[in-house]
Amino acid sequence: MLKKFFFLLFSIFFSCFSSWAQDVSMRFPAVADMFYPADPGQLRQMVDQHLSDVQDLPEIDGQLIALIVPHAGLIYSGPIAAYSYKLLENSGIDKVILCGPSHQYGFDGLSVYAPDGIWKMPFGDVKVNREITSKLLSFSNKIKFIPEAHDREHCLEVQLPYLQTVLDEFTIVPIIMGSQSKGNIRLMADALKSIDLDAETILISSSDWQHYKPASEGWKYDSTGLACFEQLDPVRLERHLADGSVEMCGGGPAAAVMKAAIAKGANKAKILKYGDSGDISGDKSSVVGYAAIAIYKADENKPADAEKKDVGHQNTLEDKELPSQFELTDEEKQILLKVARKTLESYLVDGSMPDFDVTDNLRKFGAAFVTLEKRGKLRGCIGHTTAVEPLYKTVSTCAVQAAVSDSRFPPVNRAELDELHIEISVLSPMQKVESLDEIKVSRDGLMIFKGRNRGLLLPQVATDYAWDRTTFLEQTCRKAGLPAEAYRSPETVIYKFQAVIFGE
Repeated sequence: MLKKFFFLLFSIFFSCFSSWAQDVSMRFPAVADMFYPADPGQLRQMVDQHLSDVQDLPEIDGQLIALIVPHAGLIYSGPIAAYSYKLLENSGIDKVILCGPSHQYGFDGLSVYAPDGIWKMPFGDVKVNREITSKLLSFSNKIKFIPEAHDREHCLEVQLPYLQTVLDEFTIVPIIMGSQSKGNIRLMADALKSIDLDAETILISSSDWQHYKPASEGWKYDSTGLACFEQLDPVRLERHLADGSVEMCGGGPAAAVMKAAIAKGANKAKILKYGDSGDISGDKSSVVGYAAIAIYKADENKPADAEKKDVGHQNTLEDKELPSQFELTDEEKQILLKVARKTLESYLVDGSMPDFDVTDNLRKFGAAFVTLEKRGKLRGCIGHTTAVEPLYKTVSTCAVQAAVSDSRFPPVNRAELDELHIEISVLSPMQKVESLDEIKVSRDGLMIFKGRNRGLLLPQVATDYAWDRTTFLEQTCRKAGLPAEAYRSPETVIYKFQAVIFGE
């Protein structure tokens, strides 16, 4: 009788232990009906709509290695995230390594989900990749499975509905970074480098950008970080994250993923889409920034005739071929000027932002500044230094920001509209300056970084004031809030760019 009692007790304990072990490896949704609809039908409608709304997706001319995606409530960040996930349609990807920050549980190191784990989702179960997770867990004693780091964490969970829509059968490797220290960034990068990233594997880093600033102010933070991705410069990104000039809640994992992608051959990145929560809520006074970014290895077999040089020809700094930039017809310039003025008229009357029917060329992603003058004097000037949306939308957005968000001036009012003169500068990509001799006044604009400080002057400013190169550099430093000779410091980074300039 006693033996039967102990056998029964052991059976109950073993059953409870087995159930506990199964519960640990089985992860149930933590943010369904908060960050996304728990109902599969409603969720399907939302995800499909976001993917179908993707327009003017930039071409990725090579092997995709990594994606950067946002992770807020899908009603806000989903339309941006969809630009990344659209690239995975018909891609053959079957292994997804998901990296993100811990929002709910503090710890040091990395937490990789259990090798036998299953994530329950409204669209069905997603299995954890046993082989890769086991390898990562054996990589370092600072990499463990910490259930509490995943139980209530949303940053990876909100990616799964999109992955389950664009991919067929796939497994995941969920990785959460605890404290975003320099050591943990290096640890994640080294661990990811140890994985064999074949053509069927993708790295994904989950991060939102600046939080709860006015859109015009938040953009300054986000554009600095976006430039780090465009230049594939994780070291500079880490520096900006450390000094606060870039805000990303998942900046550490993003820097680690960029480092790992570069180690795996990535040599190019593209900003697919940028936006903020105000695009949905309509409230631009306090927003969260979102970005979709692709990191990839450009196709080496593509023709490179433009880069070939004639044998025996000595190129000088003056006759280097300028980077590609927008070629605009006179008609397209007039269209952009009308876009700027009509947007201002509409916004200053009732706060609305009209849309426009424009040429395909103006729907290409482009960077631009809009300058407003009144009676020959500056009244506002704001722009985007990176191409994060179609050119005509960039002009529309910057026209409003120049009118109401330039901190040097009071907001423009309706009564001033007829007195405003509008000038548009469409920018080329930024080029890092290796030698000051590269800079040509009247052709180049300048952007200077040092620590938290950044200053930009358009090419026409130096021409208008008849500055020489040294004065132009000094004035750009002053614009950045730096001493005039800061451009000589080895810690200062200088970029040049060109612009197509036209006005009313």
